[in-house]
Amino acid sequence: MVISMKYTQVRSFHAVAKSGSFTGAAKDLNVSQPTITEQVKELEATYGIEVFNRAHRKATLTATGRSLFEITQRLFGVVGETETFLKAAGDFSAGHLRISSVLPFFIIDMVTAFHQNYPNVKITVSSGNSATILKNLLTYESDVGVLSDHQPDHRLYTRIHDTHVIVAIVNRDHRWAERKSIHLRELHEQPMVLREVGSNTRRAFEAAAIAAGVTPNVIMDIESGEAVREAVAKGHGIGIFGELALPSDPRLKVLRFSDVEMKVNRYLACLRERRHELLVEAFFNVAGPTP
Repeated sequence: MVISMKYTQVRSFHAVAKSGSFTGAAKDLNVSQPTITEQVKELEATYGIEVFNRAHRKATLTATGRSLFEITQRLFGVVGETETFLKAAGDFSAGHLRISSVLPFFIIDMVTAFHQNYPNVKITVSSGNSATILKNLLTYESDVGVLSDHQPDHRLYTRIHDTHVIVAIVNRDHRWAERKSIHLRELHEQPMVLREVGSNTRRAFEAAAIAAGVTPNVIMDIESGEAVREAVAKGHGIGIFGELALPSDPRLKVLRFSDVEMKVNRYLACLRERRHELLVEAFFNVAGPTP
């Protein structure tokens, strides 16, 4: 017996898996919830499988469902690519480019240049740490990522865009505010405000601190670069930042390290299989060649 896969059933499954609920899927696809439920049931019945665990109130994927979702992510990524290509019609007259970036103000110049070249393309920018951006790329939630140092992944195409030096920041009332630099060892047992564990800037700083036998007194972990700056400005402690990521702020004083050099690379990234998609390639070209 030949079984013919129905696109609507697979689309409904993908929408439920992506949103985490039948209600969310119905809203995303603009159809009724009973329609979504029926199409998923038909998919399961047709192939004799179970894709969602009915023992949970939430739409939890079974092992089979998780494997299928990995496939449908690629499938609907291609569908989205096709739609973008057709809308753009070869002259970038339409389309939607989704960019995910660490500290979004990093990419304003790139986004501005891209918009000037392709004014009819819609641009969406989201933010997160490097781990979130990698996840967004792998699940087709983003087309292009801008992230810091990360573990190599054969599924990704990455290119170093620039490199920035890690510096310390203090508020203008701090006793070091008149200085231009400090030694890393001076941070031993000093109160510090740092990004969350796993942040690339923090990872580079902690590696250098361990090598130098320095133990800072971390009084705050904050999952936001902007919040770290605010906490430092309010006098809660000393911060660590990538210099290029620091906007001009008269409340803060930047201090370079005179005895050690810590650096973080910034990368442009996309799925390797999407490297030559129309809008992705256009963004890479506008962003400029590797320095």
